[in-house]
Amino acid sequence: MAIKENVLGIKEIDCSNGLNTEDYNQIDPGILDCFPRTKYPVNLFHWKENIRVLSPVYRAGREIDRHLRARIRDLSEKGLLFFSRNQIDDYAACVACNLDTALDDPNLTWDEKAGVFIGELSRRQGAMFLHPMAQELDDLQKAIECLCAYLVEDSNRMAKVVWDVHGNISLENRRINASLIALAIYMEIHKGDIMLETLEVVAMGFFLYDIGMSKVSPMMLAKAQQLTPPEQRSMREHPKVGLEILNRLNLTRPEIAEPVIQHHERINGTGYPNKLKDDRIGQLGRIAGVADSYCAMITETPHSKGLPPINAAAELVTNERQYDQVVCRTLVRFLQTVQQ
Repeated sequence: MAIKENVLGIKEIDCSNGLNTEDYNQIDPGILDCFPRTKYPVNLFHWKENIRVLSPVYRAGREIDRHLRARIRDLSEKGLLFFSRNQIDDYAACVACNLDTALDDPNLTWDEKAGVFIGELSRRQGAMFLHPMAQELDDLQKAIECLCAYLVEDSNRMAKVVWDVHGNISLENRRINASLIALAIYMEIHKGDIMLETLEVVAMGFFLYDIGMSKVSPMMLAKAQQLTPPEQRSMREHPKVGLEILNRLNLTRPEIAEPVIQHHERINGTGYPNKLKDDRIGQLGRIAGVADSYCAMITETPHSKGLPPINAAAELVTNERQYDQVVCRTLVRFLQTVQQ
């Protein structure tokens, strides 16, 4: 496709050899509804079938009046509105506001949808931890339901999600990464025997496993020095605080409570807050504990680089006194699959 000028001097894209859908994608009205009303995130083009050109109709970031909005809507309804895939990241960021739409969007590859889910889940999880209230919970639940539908349709998609997790192992992403790793381990253990309704509840537990930390002082979390004994005791109470938050929000399912209250318990009884050991720690608590420790080990901090993923997982395998070995070996096996 080449750029040419029409008689008015407007640059258009010559598609005389056919419209390449690998370069340009159609925007339907449902997608258009995801865009902000006053400014759209991507350049828009009008497909003129009779002369086989893409003609610019809107430049990203410009103010949109009602006449232009109506024209763009009309083109979209007629199937004549397109955007360049060079701007797919900006496009995906807008579509993410409606994950149901993103899930069905033919313009996004499955790899791109994985990125959309992670970004939006991270945003909604962060909002929930900032304000653990009913509206934030509802927003997070809707995102989790979309993610689970996406994964149940093809369990191999979890590998792409985990691959993306390891693409951003910053401190800011540690919580969302641990939640997704825990979900990946659970799905690997229960492969071939996963019900959507069950997965949604289990996923909620993993995404809220560390909710008690939302009540820990930011000054304590940012402290560079070792915590004082009183501060350590306060920090160790966060699983119980998390359980109190769940009860306040009427989240009483054991699948949700178990990762929250047990993710710091250890097989040999050295964990907290209840020093549970052996079979008194449930499978979901064991999974959350492994995922949380694994992501702590691979996460880069201002003071240290994280371990390589496979090294961190292998170190957990060698610590059989504290961590469930079925869970640890499942993590190693899954990571080997992702790396291939």
